[in-house]
Amino acid sequence: MNKLDSQLNSEKIMTEIAGMIAQGVPYIDAIVEYCEINSLEIEVAGEIIRRSPILKARIHEEAEHLNLVQSVVRLPADVL
Repeated sequence: MNKLDSQLNSEKIMTEIAGMIAQGVPYIDAIVEYCEINSLEIEVAGEIIRRSPILKARIHEEAEHLNLVQSVVRLPADVL
């Protein structure tokens, strides 16, 4: 598979996951469900997530909220 095919597949996957998220499915659940439905290994989705800093940050925030990862101390928004 060449780079263009890979990018198109990544965009398709991200579009479908974004559709699930728009319907109210949590980020982590949407990714896992997409992988299960499409017989995709979760590691493949991980590679796509690593390329999207916004998606990566939102998943990390969700994981913090669910106490799946250690919380990161952040400055209040009004300080910046």
